[in-house]
Formats: sequence, structure tokens, C-alpha cells
Amino acid sequence: MMRSMRDIKAVSRLILILTLLITFIIGALFSYIYTMGFYAPSEFRLPEKSVIVIQSVEFSNQDTSFFNVTVLNPSYSPSSVDIMRIEVRTPDDNRIHVIADTQPIIPHTLKRGELQAFRALWNWANYTDIQLPYTDKPVEIRVFLQDGRGGIFEAVRPSTPVTITNLSFDPSISVHHFNVSVQNPASSQTYVNITAINIEGVALQTEAVNPTLPYSLNPGDMPVRFQCFYNWTGFLGQSATVGISTLQGYIAENSEILPGPVTWGIQQILFNPANSTHFNMTVINAANSSTYVDVSRIAVSVDQGAPINISAWSASPSSRLETNSSLLIACPWIWTSFKGQGSLAQVTIYTSQGFTATKEELIP
Repeated sequence: MMRSMRDIKAVSRLILILTLLITFIIGALFSYIYTMGFYAPSEFRLPEKSVIVIQSVEFSNQDTSFFNVTVLNPSYSPSSVDIMRIEVRTPDDNRIHVIADTQPIIPHTLKRGELQAFRALWNWANYTDIQLPYTDKPVEIRVFLQDGRGGIFEAVRPSTPVTITNLSFDPSISVHHFNVSVQNPASSQTYVNITAINIEGVALQTEAVNPTLPYSLNPGDMPVRFQCFYNWTGFLGQSATVGISTLQGYIAENSEILPGPVTWGIQQILFNPANSTHFNMTVINAANSSTYVDVSRIAVSVDQGAPINISAWSASPSSRLETNSSLLIACPWIWTSFKGQGSLAQVTIYTSQGFTATKEELIP
């Protein structure tokens, strides 16, 4: 009997404990529901209109002609969206560039919860109109919906992996070639293949460049000097811009004021009627010339006939014509057969620097 009473008391305590535990759980649950009912409208408010999120923007170091932008229409959006326009703002000049070509093409519909990567065809490394670098600078990618809403993503483009370190135009050596030194800095993120060199927008033939193009440059390589064969006489005393292009789409430019013109020429040609086995001429180089010249060849033609090289000419005091000086050149040439015919002799002087001077004189 006593044992039964103890069993009943133990069961009663267990029931009481379970009852209290259940009551506590139910109370906590109602308290949570009440609290969430108060705060949920402000904390978990869903958008009334669909929104988009730009998940990422990616640039390829090996191709500057495009970038990838990945757009998400979140699953909590109320409906599908139509991507209508992608554009780029470059903060350094505050210009807006509308992307005209994308893959897939736009307008493009994104369903709820759909993620889509777009390839935007746009040269992000250079201005296409004024050829200034866009690299190593921030850029804003903007994606717009039909009603004008959209998303903005800021990214930094890779740095320009190629620079022109030196230009050399030396008229005392030659006006038929110049040198340009190019380097891929150690901080560069990729190798480059130099494919073209131009001066004032005129592309040089690949065979006119030494070493030959294309030429590969790795980050941190020593600068390479290209010898470019081009007659730059027309740029003397002016500013000239040299540019290089790479297979990857990067460009680099450098400008330099070239040395002044070389003011020189044949001052006088003298045929002595008493001696028809040679003629003399005086050549001058003005004080304001930018360099000396070295006379290397002399040719004469009569009445626009084929030129004849004068092989044994002699110059006094030497074949080098310094600035603000003159030379007397004796040219052995038998002109007896032209005497008295009113023939016109055209004399041309060539220099090792690539300059030429021409003068005509009537044969007596």
C-alpha cells in the first residue's frame, strides 16, 4: 500500500514537470509570433518592383575588346525583368559609353532567380577617338531596365602592360630611320605581343622594323629598342607622336619635338669654258641648321636624262659640311659634247644622313 502511494506521487510530479515544460514552450512560441508580427513588416519588406543585382564584372588581360558583366534577377523579385541597356561611365573624363553590341543581345529577359553573363564588346583599354589610356583606372558599369531603374558596379581595369620609354630622332645619323624603346614593366599582369608601330598614325611596314614584328615582351623584360625605317624629314622642327599596338589591344604613345630643319644646299655651280673636263660647285650649310651633313655622292644629268655618278669628286676642306660653313667641291666630268647646245645640267648632292640638294645650271 505504501509502495503504491509512492508511485502515485512520482507520477504526479512527472506530469507536473511535463505540464510546466509544455506551457513554457507554448508561451515562448506565442511570444515569438507576437514579436515577429510587430517587426516583420519593416524588417522583411519585399520590393514592390523587380530589381537586378550586378554580381561581377571581369576584364581579360589578353583581350581588351570586351568585358563580362553578370546580372542577377533575385528570386524575391515579383516578376521577370527586361535588360534594355548596358553602358560604361569613365570617371576620369565623366564620359558615358553606351555598349552597342552584347552577347547575348539586348533587350534580354531575365526570369525570377535567373543569373545571366553578358559579353559587352567595348575596347576598355583605349579611347577609340583620341587614343588615351583607360587602363588602371576605375570604371562604372551600369545595367538598365525598361523603366530606367538598374544596377551599378565599380571595377578597376588592369594596368597598361606596355610603355614607350625612349624616342630617338637624330638627323646627324639619318633621317631615314628613328629608334623607339619599349618595355613591359615588372608590375604588368600579362605578356604582350607588339604587332605594329606607327608615326603620326602612319603604320610602318613590318619589314621596316628591326627586330621584326610581332615581338613578345614579358613582364620585367629589359626594354627593347626598335629601329624603324621611315623618312621623317617632313617632321623636322615639329612634334611627332609614335605609337605601338599589341595583339592584346593595348596601345602606348609618346610624343617628341624633333630637331629643326637642315638649311643647306648648292650655292653655285661653275663651268669654266676654258676647261671642259670638270666643274666646281660651292655648298653651304646655314648657321641655324640642326646638324652637320656628310656628302656621300654626287650625280649629274643633262636635259633630264639619266643621272651619271661623279666618282672622283673632291671636297675642301673635307666632305663633312658643318653648320655655318661651306665646301668647295671639284667634280671631274667631261662636258665637251654639250658645249654651245644650250643644255641644262642638273646636279644632285646626296648625304649619308639622307638629305639631298639639287641645282640646275646652263652648260656654256
